[in-house]
Amino acid sequence: MPSQASSALADLFIRLGDAFPADENSYIERCVYDQIHTAAAECPDVSYDETIIADRPCLCVKPAGASQKHVMLFFHGGGYSFGSPMSHRKLTAHLAKACNVTAISVDYRLAPYPAPLDDCVAVYQALIQTLGYAPTNIVLAGDSAGGSLTAAVCLAAAKKDLPMPGASVALSPCYDLTHSGETMKTNAEVDVLQSMEFCKNLAQRYTAGKASADDPLVSPIFAELKGLPPQWISCGGYDMLLDNGTRFAEKAKKAGVEVVLEVQEGQQHVMEFMAGKAEEADGSIQRIGQWVRQKIGS
Repeated sequence: MPSQASSALADLFIRLGDAFPADENSYIERCVYDQIHTAAAECPDVSYDETIIADRPCLCVKPAGASQKHVMLFFHGGGYSFGSPMSHRKLTAHLAKACNVTAISVDYRLAPYPAPLDDCVAVYQALIQTLGYAPTNIVLAGDSAGGSLTAAVCLAAAKKDLPMPGASVALSPCYDLTHSGETMKTNAEVDVLQSMEFCKNLAQRYTAGKASADDPLVSPIFAELKGLPPQWISCGGYDMLLDNGTRFAEKAKKAGVEVVLEVQEGQQHVMEFMAGKAEEADGSIQRIGQWVRQKIGS
């Protein structure tokens, strides 16, 4: 059974849902969504600097004593329509500290496609070609839409003949914008954040007539996954997107990709948002950190 502390995430999601405007209003939606940062505790001994990489604003998250040779490239969630490095600042800090790396959180342009993907690929390319990071010393990480971007960036990088990063971490990833997964239905009553209507609306905003929902760069579940870096995938057991992660993990394993899949029983979407407040979130992040340090040598 989830701890009382982790159950507070469901309460926060309900409050945020109640505050969302009835009619589409991007500014109000973003202001409401940005309050998701209140779920996590501040991470001690971490400093923050704003920077520009590949013409995109980024937040540099620096845990004290972290490796200078290794870096996490973080892509925030928010359905491609809201969210920012600030909404995910605390979560990014906890992940970076656990992995013993500096994190670069990309303030990518929001929907429609391909702006978010283009920006994230550009920053990844700059880390290698401009800032001089060895690709094997880079870990990609993201949650929800950002979790999908970790895979899409690798797929797009391969098309540009860029080398793969050393590892990838996806929290409650949204790999399938066709919403064909079974848990979109079976978890509909226990997922307090999402609904089919909500998910379809975000998918339409992202594709916006510029791409098909089953395009592999939009929905990596439909991609050829051979050659991807080692993957860590964490999914909430109550998340409607649960089998986005489980199906992707199965397909990736069949393609020869190293995959660690964790299903957090009884947990909501991106339960790691409760970092510093709930033992389940802290445990997940510590396991991720141990795995990343082994994979990239940080």
